[in-house]
Amino acid sequence: MGLEVKVLDLGDIELDTSFLVLALEPGQAQQVPTLGFLITGGEAPIVVDTGFSDPSIMGNLGMKGWWRDDQGMEPQLARHGLTIEDVRYVLHTHLHIDHAGYDDQFPMDGTTVVINRKELEHSVSGLMGEQYPAPYIKHLVDRLHHPGALRLLDLEVVDYEEIIPGVRCVAA
Repeated sequence: MGLEVKVLDLGDIELDTSFLVLALEPGQAQQVPTLGFLITGGEAPIVVDTGFSDPSIMGNLGMKGWWRDDQGMEPQLARHGLTIEDVRYVLHTHLHIDHAGYDDQFPMDGTTVVINRKELEHSVSGLMGEQYPAPYIKHLVDRLHHPGALRLLDLEVVDYEEIIPGVRCVAA
């Protein structure tokens, strides 16, 4: 069986439209989904992006967040017969507030979080403030000191890194 990619509905955010496109209709509220992905059919399940830690954290950026109905990581994995403990890898596109907030719910023993080294460097710098919330980034640093809990990629140096057969990370 080949790999399958499934969409995970991790929550909704209400934000100012000008946050999505600079200077577009400032003051107008827009609701957008927070999505992740589940890759199955390989040697182990992989999650791409984990959403926000809790809807209330979006208030740090002046936004509102929601988990409605069966949104959020656990209900979405359950729809596919999985639990957080079943996930072998968490891959991150980037570490913003709505992409990397649920990492601390995945066990340090058994789940490897995979990020590009430069993204971790930028997030630790604090330059973007609440876009990279301190608890998220501190958790990733803790993973650095727990063998097998964090894998750093060097995608500016190599063309790609393969996580499992058929799943490659490339710089975008």
